[in-house]
Amino acid sequence: MIAPAMHSEIIDQIKQHFDTVITYGTAQDGPDPNPMWMASLDVRTGRYPENDLRPAHISPRVDSYTHAPGGATLYWDQPHLVAAHNLSDMTGDQRYAEAANAYIRAFLQRSVANCDLFLWGNHYYYDVYQGETVWFRSHTPPRPTGVHAITAYLHEIRPVPPAWELFWWIDPKLTKRSLDAIGRYHVFDPATGGFNRHADQQPGLDYLEAGGILVESLAWLYTRTRERSAADLALRIARFTFEHRAPLTGLIPVSSMAKSWERYTSTTEIGLWANSLLRAAQYTNLSQFHTMARDVVAAYLTYGWDAADGRYYGRLNIADGTPQRDEDPADKISAYQPDTYTDIWNALYPSHDYPLALAEACVTLYEQTGQPEFRTAIYRWAALIAELTYEGAPVVRYAEQFGRAIHFLLRAADVLEKNRFRVQAVDIADVAVSGLFAGRMFRSHTGEDRYDAVDGLGYLLLALLYLETRQPPNYMGFGF
Repeated sequence: MIAPAMHSEIIDQIKQHFDTVITYGTAQDGPDPNPMWMASLDVRTGRYPENDLRPAHISPRVDSYTHAPGGATLYWDQPHLVAAHNLSDMTGDQRYAEAANAYIRAFLQRSVANCDLFLWGNHYYYDVYQGETVWFRSHTPPRPTGVHAITAYLHEIRPVPPAWELFWWIDPKLTKRSLDAIGRYHVFDPATGGFNRHADQQPGLDYLEAGGILVESLAWLYTRTRERSAADLALRIARFTFEHRAPLTGLIPVSSMAKSWERYTSTTEIGLWANSLLRAAQYTNLSQFHTMARDVVAAYLTYGWDAADGRYYGRLNIADGTPQRDEDPADKISAYQPDTYTDIWNALYPSHDYPLALAEACVTLYEQTGQPEFRTAIYRWAALIAELTYEGAPVVRYAEQFGRAIHFLLRAADVLEKNRFRVQAVDIADVAVSGLFAGRMFRSHTGEDRYDAVDGLGYLLLALLYLETRQPPNYMGFGF
């Protein structure tokens, strides 16, 4: 733990940010005042925006109502909460951790279904102005209903790995019941580990980002209970995905049960999946998780690099490893497909494009194996970040991408003992802070005086704290 009373300009800015959030940005305006943090804030006032309409050049980075209009979204706020805890540890000021804990307690009192699943993720949020949890399907307005009437079948945990340690510390019994329910309702075939992104015990879409989080969540539960059944189920879920890899290439699809492009396409979403499995290996000491992550990432690196253009492809045909190219934007089957080349600034969710998560996996795998292909990939990712941060970057950039880039570079500097990566991280941090710090709090994206929880500001704050302290933060179950 870092010694208390640590000061720097960045830490002071982060303190100002959280001071504003916990003073002005909580759910105080509805019929049920409580300490949950509003999912959107005007950074000039710290309050929910008076006009929630967005400028024409900026649209929400997430699908439909995932950004929780008029509400609080604890699922997407988790990196923010973890950052608040780390700030308290680093400064000795416990107000930030206490505010985060109060938020979690308020959520647990209001947003847990009878089946013990948390009502969070991409289909549920707490509507502050209605004073209740609401649910919605994609592309339709939210439908308010009482918590106890909600079956939670749309429960979904992707792409943010839950910070289970925070919930366990506040209510271990409820947290265990929820994790047990996750293993029960998301798995339609316990014998094979067949799973669905939704909690309906039916076959559906076995997205990599969902499967990885199921795996690491159950593996994390094993660290607390030592119940072998949790670790064994996690292993079966991971194998269910791994066993759908193509025999020639070793590539795995975005979803083996999809009816469209995801079934025969591999993307950088493998980075999220691999990171989850690498954490599961750490939690359980089962080497099979590590082996699967290593093999899948190595396969993508083999086929995914375009040496002529110095880019990684965004989509690969799993059967033969050839890239899926778009000669024209109209060639894309879905708006949620990655482009021909993966884009480190792509913030659209769910675009199934996570290049910086894949870069992070390369660092961990090189640290653990020493295999040269992972080292080569680290240098390639760092070069792409350097090039695309200053040239060709989009006008609107999001906090999560800044945070992931900085975090990757700092870990690369530590693992490879190359100070050049730390210098690069400092430069990007300067770009991020100059574009996002607005005087009293951080914007979560450039081009607008707005903070949105779904933009992943917590990733950036954790990376900045890592930069300042030269020590990785306490992730509390969450992971990059």
